[in-house]
Amino acid sequence: MPLKINVSYSEKEEAKSKGAFWDTDSKTWYVPKHKNYNDFIQWIDNEKFSIIAKKPFHIALNKRGCWKCNEITDVVALASNNFYEFDYINEDDDDNMTKEWLKQDYFTFFSIPEYIDKEIIDLIQERFPFYKYGYSKTIDGKYWANHCQNCNALQGDFFNHNEPGGAFSPMSIEECKEITLIEVPSKFDLTLSAGTGWSSIEDMILKYCKKKEWK
Repeated sequence: MPLKINVSYSEKEEAKSKGAFWDTDSKTWYVPKHKNYNDFIQWIDNEKFSIIAKKPFHIALNKRGCWKCNEITDVVALASNNFYEFDYINEDDDDNMTKEWLKQDYFTFFSIPEYIDKEIIDLIQERFPFYKYGYSKTIDGKYWANHCQNCNALQGDFFNHNEPGGAFSPMSIEECKEITLIEVPSKFDLTLSAGTGWSSIEDMILKYCKKKEWK
């Protein structure tokens, strides 16, 4: 899938010479999937997002008990096993603090997303309206979070992603089977600013999670 980039009119010839294309329908410049993102870094909004997830990326769906009303509620998270992260080339080298888009090929559920591409968040909210931007006392800030379908209390990502056995922190085959991965239809790559996490049972997650198409 291609990545949307922000190219000014005065820079369009330079972008084109590097291999970017114009999408007439979406009215945006984009980078084809076989190109190196770092060649187009001047047109990528590195301040807005730190993750680029390639197709296929997914919405993970599970259930949890609400901490406030104790009722069962649905919870979702974005997930991918093919993404790029804007990070330091060598964190141990204090003399070289250069950042690049680095390819990651492990499976992750994205947590505490402060930014998600509007096209994708609109798609998610249409089907999962309980996933919305809200304030968390735990981090003293706002992010896209699940809210209880019964009492509207925010269901924090720390418990969902970091507690063993949490909705997106499975520890067994049975817990993996409780998660459904729904492939998200998108013309372009997903951009977001979020945390990532690696699981020692990622092979089990991909094998035993239920898989569904977006319908």
